Amino acid sequence: MREFKSHPLHFYGKGMVAMAMENTKIRGWVETLEKVRSSSANPKKLSYLIKLATKPKRIRPSVNLDKINKLTKENESIIVPGKVLGGGTLTKKVNICAIDFTDSAMAKLKGSKSSVVKLEDALNDKNARIII
Repeated sequence: MREFKSHPLHFYGKGMVAMAMENTKIRGWVETLEKVRSSSANPKKLSYLIKLATKPKRIRPSVNLDKINKLTKENESIIVPGKVLGGGTLTKKVNICAIDFTDSAMAKLKGSKSSVVKLEDALNDKNARIII
């Protein structure tokens, strides 16, 4: 008799695996924000980030590169509690932290010499701004 191995994602297919991976990213973000919030000089900012990051995917902020280009200065650090989309161009070098990036956004970020930073590094930068 064949042994059946049950896995929580076994019955749901690829869509559920992608959703589980997304949830892992969100959980990681929230855990990091919770750790930093207690010792932060601005806990309201971090509570706001948690609120935005834990919204359902369909209403979580999505930001195009054009908007980032318009709202940032050279070498500025920004936090996007959602997805960075590849619409438009980025002419400035910026440090971006986001939950997710599209493939086209990643290609354009590399082309503009911008960098993708971890959440911990973005939170250590006192001048990092939230863009939604």
